[in-house]
Amino acid sequence: MIKNTNTLVINNLSKKSFKANKSRNKIAIIAIVLTTLLFTSLFTIGMGMLKSNEYSTMRMVGGSTHGSFKYLTVEQYNKIKDNKLIKYKGIAVPLAIAENKELAKRQVEIKYGDKNYIKTTFATPIKGYIPTKKNEILVDTLTLDLLGLPYDLNQNIKLTYKIGDKEYTNEFKVSGIFEGDKVISASSAYVSKDFIKDILGNIDQEKLKKDNDLVGTIILDVNFSNSMNIEKKLQKVIKDSGYNENEINYGVNWAYMGGKTLDLGTVFGAIGLILLIMFTGYLIIYNIFYISIVRDIKFYGQLKTIGTTKKQIKKIIIKQALILCLIAIPIGLVLGYAIGSMVTPLIMKTVNVTHTKLSSNPIIFIFATVFSIITVLISVYKPAKIASKVSPLEAIRYTGVNENIKRKIKKTSSGAKLNNMALSNIFRNKKKTFIVIASLSLSIILLNTVYTMASGIDIDKFLRRSIGTDFTIGDTSFYRMEFDPESTNALTEDVIKGIEQLDVVNSIDKMYYKQTKIPLTDKIKKALDAKHKEGNEEINVSIDEMLEEKKVSSEYYGVDRGIYKLLKNYISEGKLDEEKFASGDYIIANTNFILGDLVEVGDKVTIPFENGKSKEYTVMAIMTNEPAYLYIGRSFPCFTGYLPSEEFKTTTKNNSIMTAMFNVKDDKEQEVKNHIKSLIKSNPLLDYRSKQTYINEFKSTIKIYEIVGYGLSAIVGIIGILNFINVVSTNIISRKNELAMLNSIGMTRKQIKKMLILEGIYYVAITIGAVVIVGLPLTYLLVNTIAVGMSIFSYSFRIMPVILSLPILLLISIFVPSICFEKVNNEVIIETLRNS
Repeated sequence: MIKNTNTLVINNLSKKSFKANKSRNKIAIIAIVLTTLLFTSLFTIGMGMLKSNEYSTMRMVGGSTHGSFKYLTVEQYNKIKDNKLIKYKGIAVPLAIAENKELAKRQVEIKYGDKNYIKTTFATPIKGYIPTKKNEILVDTLTLDLLGLPYDLNQNIKLTYKIGDKEYTNEFKVSGIFEGDKVISASSAYVSKDFIKDILGNIDQEKLKKDNDLVGTIILDVNFSNSMNIEKKLQKVIKDSGYNENEINYGVNWAYMGGKTLDLGTVFGAIGLILLIMFTGYLIIYNIFYISIVRDIKFYGQLKTIGTTKKQIKKIIIKQALILCLIAIPIGLVLGYAIGSMVTPLIMKTVNVTHTKLSSNPIIFIFATVFSIITVLISVYKPAKIASKVSPLEAIRYTGVNENIKRKIKKTSSGAKLNNMALSNIFRNKKKTFIVIASLSLSIILLNTVYTMASGIDIDKFLRRSIGTDFTIGDTSFYRMEFDPESTNALTEDVIKGIEQLDVVNSIDKMYYKQTKIPLTDKIKKALDAKHKEGNEEINVSIDEMLEEKKVSSEYYGVDRGIYKLLKNYISEGKLDEEKFASGDYIIANTNFILGDLVEVGDKVTIPFENGKSKEYTVMAIMTNEPAYLYIGRSFPCFTGYLPSEEFKTTTKNNSIMTAMFNVKDDKEQEVKNHIKSLIKSNPLLDYRSKQTYINEFKSTIKIYEIVGYGLSAIVGIIGILNFINVVSTNIISRKNELAMLNSIGMTRKQIKKMLILEGIYYVAITIGAVVIVGLPLTYLLVNTIAVGMSIFSYSFRIMPVILSLPILLLISIFVPSICFEKVNNEVIIETLRNS
């Protein structure tokens, strides 16, 4: 055989063959579009979640630069600032903390910042400009709220502050206003460079640093060429500038550290989704090309006759696949990105990420394109191999059915039955049948899994984990898990009294919080020693400190009487006797989630008081897995305990209220909500949660699960239905001669049509059987794997999606064969047989 290497001929054959397969191309384009759409949506959502988490962390940290050098002298700054590793820099000079009485509820830091620093600390003015004159100032909306001022430019504000022992009061003109963010722990007020020079012109920076006074020092925020190894780069800059690491304070923006390590569950989940999409796409694209090759096998046999090589035939098929990719992938990328962009904010909202950022990283489109092309190439590999291997003689009688299989001759006295013929027909090509059934089954299994997950999330359990009363109220820091009893607190006794005076409020109960260190007991030491042997370096550092100091990091809470019943829900050992507990001689201990139970019921725990005294309490009960509203959530000490509020107040002079909880009379929630909102309007550092808040959150969460889950199921279902339509229609067209032969030997058109419909019904029956036998156990396995550790989930057997899918599939199985048969039925028997 003479080898033909004419590329132009191959390209021409590919184009003509492509144009001749219009029906195949339409279905293939839809399949590739859907596959690309799934990949693009997945990567858009994934990248969007990473970017949103990163950005939200930046907002919490207060800046977007990679790192910073802190509290520099002018000499140190001049040596560091021009280092070649630094690609972007911004500077700030701290002055003081505002001490106005109106600002007691939120720290306001007065400082100078250049335009780069202001930009990267989210302080870009929404009105006005950055201060340039000596008496100008840039403030945030939260500061103006606390001062009771409107968001107007050129108004005057007075700020009082201290430098050393000297108190200053200056009047400034508001040159600019930027959006305040409660997520950031403190507000900033930016003054001009001229003002800083005037106030701090003669300070001794070295002396201030030695006295741990940061006034007038320089903060240098920097970006490098990328966010890899930020700490090492900061250390190198320090070393290159002639200093030791301990001479210069530096910090890494931990927003850039969150995405560097991914837990195995996330990694395996992402890989699983990618493989699922690839498998889904493979099922239909493979079948489309396989059926096309079987139908056009004589064409490929003729090409072999005239000298076309195996490699060239493969090229013809692969080029057709790539042309389809060229058409379909851009459409899938656009649709996928649009869907991903709509879904990402909804997902971020359900996981309480405050700031959503969409990603348009080229990696999204590169990865989606690459994975889509890989899926297509894998799908066409086997059909291309079949076409390239077939000989001209084999091509004449090739049907895709393995003819080496010995078949039993079936004898019957009642003649051939349509149902038996239909069943035999669908198993003539087992591979094709398997792919159709797998494709249809996959969509139903996915649908059933999503439905089981969504319907299994228990709203009552969700509410019990989220809130114990109709309302809770607290400082905004409490809801950010940053509450500090030593800091200013918006939740005061006056606020509590105002709520108590409402007729619709049944009662209000308060919680208090304090950190301390309790004496190390032999039992606790034994638990710490056992944990130390596990070799976790980070934990061992803390354990070593406690063992050396012989004191254990601890925290305890004070709870009003109405909260006792909430504690009871989480008692795992012992019993909470309300009267005995109220006596003040007992403590409720909490199971440490790392170390386990450090104490047992009946043990003694000594709590040191602020006045130097201490008291020994008996452990009445042990709590396990308490909900977030019953603890601070910010720290994880070795020991946690709960005392009655009256007893708590004897241990400390600081009675800062962590949170308050209360129930209201039926149908009066809106009245109370309006009252709380008016409180928050006058005091924006207050915040609240209501049972309705969490009900709405629950519905929103379920909605996201349903949108994403049912959306994925629908796309996989569409692919499955397309696969079924493609198989049935091409099967009827390719069997045109066979059907004409049956017609010629006495089988009526009505019988042929009935047989084809029965074939479709058998596909559905086998699919439902596969779902029941394999799919339902698989659903149970998937759901319990996903829901492991979800305390708000209750598994219950669900089959409704399977039942609802049945009539839809039956309708398709009846209408598709009927329509296809009517199309091929136009040719008369003689003409069909002659053409064969």
